[in-house]
Amino acid sequence: MAKYDNQRFRKRLLDLYDLFPFERHPYWQAVHRKELSYEEVLRAEVQHYLRTKSGQRLRRYALESARGSSPAIFELLLQTYLEECTTDASGPSHLELIQRLLLDGGVTKATMARARNQPGNAAAIALYRDITYRGAACHMLGAGVVEFFYSKLAPQVFKDYTSLYGMTASQAATYALHGPMDATHAERAFAILDEGVRIHGSLVIENSVRDAFTATSLHYDGMWQAAKRRIEYWDGRS
Repeated sequence: MAKYDNQRFRKRLLDLYDLFPFERHPYWQAVHRKELSYEEVLRAEVQHYLRTKSGQRLRRYALESARGSSPAIFELLLQTYLEECTTDASGPSHLELIQRLLLDGGVTKATMARARNQPGNAAAIALYRDITYRGAACHMLGAGVVEFFYSKLAPQVFKDYTSLYGMTASQAATYALHGPMDATHAERAFAILDEGVRIHGSLVIENSVRDAFTATSLHYDGMWQAAKRRIEYWDGRS
């Protein structure tokens, strides 16, 4: 067995992105080419709302599980939790920002309350939950490596939503903030890589990252399913 090397393993985890490169997903391709209507985009963003609402609970669960097992993970995950899941000095929570996007687009709170997960979104949430239950390091690294690439996608989404779909900067603010904030979250996650490998071993961490990329693609499938009102899944290649 090859000796563990932090930088080599980090690259191995990042290379798993090639399984489902986010910017090539049919939903984001359709957004970028303005092949969707404004109403279809809003239907897709309701799935984003549902996934984020579930994700807040998983962040909290991971934070509590880290409290008694790893002070190093707890301290760094707490920073990410506060920035992402609460209203603090960094601004509103991500869930509040997605609610703003929907409300400004005419989607009512009652509609959000009645919304159901599309199959892709339900599968994504189930897989995110499974990753989180493996351990706080699995949750943080799975999310962090996703955020590494999401931080590159989000600015393009912000540009597309504002320039092509007429959203205001305030309405689409969640995508403006996700760029720099998620880059920070990614580096914070990589800072606990050695600790995660010490606790779980490299194979469990690698599988968690692979599954996080898969779950994120399934989430985008759910957005696509809501937008087009048909059940399709992307294979990561076509």
